[in-house]
Amino acid sequence: MATEFDYGQLDAITGGDAEFEVEILQEYLSSVPKEFEKLQAAVAAGDTTAAGAFAHALKGASATIGAKGFAATALIVEQAGKKGDAALASATLGRMAAEFGEVLDLVRARLAKAA
Repeated sequence: MATEFDYGQLDAITGGDAEFEVEILQEYLSSVPKEFEKLQAAVAAGDTTAAGAFAHALKGASATIGAKGFAATALIVEQAGKKGDAALASATLGRMAAEFGEVLDLVRARLAKAA
């Protein structure tokens, strides 16, 4: 796995409450893919302002659950958006997509383990 995941962060925000952890991870799975689709559309359209905003939201949600590697990549896209650098946002999006797939796999595995 290329992306870093800090399960300690997830444990810290849930206080070790397994039900709360499941709730947070399920919310992540239900909302974050939609935000990622919006980010992809914004990058494809060359809308760096929107891309930066969507990347910011993805960064925050991912950092909260401990997906540090993905959050760091989202930060690159966020900063590219703020600078109006469509080329950097576009170039980073492929890496971000691969890492996002890994994060989703890790979240699903964690949910399966909790079941």
